[in-house]
This record gives sequence, C-alpha cells and structure tokens, in this order.
Amino acid sequence: MSDNRLAQLEWRRKDNLGKQVDNARLPAGSNMYYYCHGCGVQTAVKPEGWWQDPPPPRHCPECVELIEAGLLDSGETYDAWLREHDHQPVPR
Repeated sequence: MSDNRLAQLEWRRKDNLGKQVDNARLPAGSNMYYYCHGCGVQTAVKPEGWWQDPPPPRHCPECVELIEAGLLDSGETYDAWLREHDHQPVPR
C-alpha cells in the first residue's frame, strides 16, 4: 500500500509541474495562491490581506496522510524534488 501512495505522490509531483502561479508577478490586490510543500498542488487561494485569517495549509490532505504514516518527511519539499529533477522551484 505504501508503495502505491508514494507512486501517487510522484505522479502528483510530475502532474503539478509548471502549474503554480507566481504571486510576485500578479498585479497589486490580486488573490494569493498557495501550494502544497510536498507535491505542489494548490492548497488555497486567499485575498492579498489574508493574514487576518488562519494561514494556508502547508500540505494537501494526501501529503498530510503520508507524513502521518511516516512515508514523507514534512521537511521533504516539492522545491527540493524540483531541483533534483532540474526544474525551477515553486514561485513563492
């Protein structure tokens, strides 16, 4: 079962290549986009002044399950995976 979940993580990482919005390139006042630190899937869209709300989740539900099962280290990031595969990190 764990091998299948890790294979799904690898698929999600590949599927999310290049799908992230670079918040720094958006006009002032635009919504902010946040992504899972494990696989790169979008986890939240918040208004520019979101700091009044709870922070966006660092991980999607699938990656949280992997972390809780001990199959993914919470410090193992999508950005590190991207660099290992010769891709640019997620714009933050």
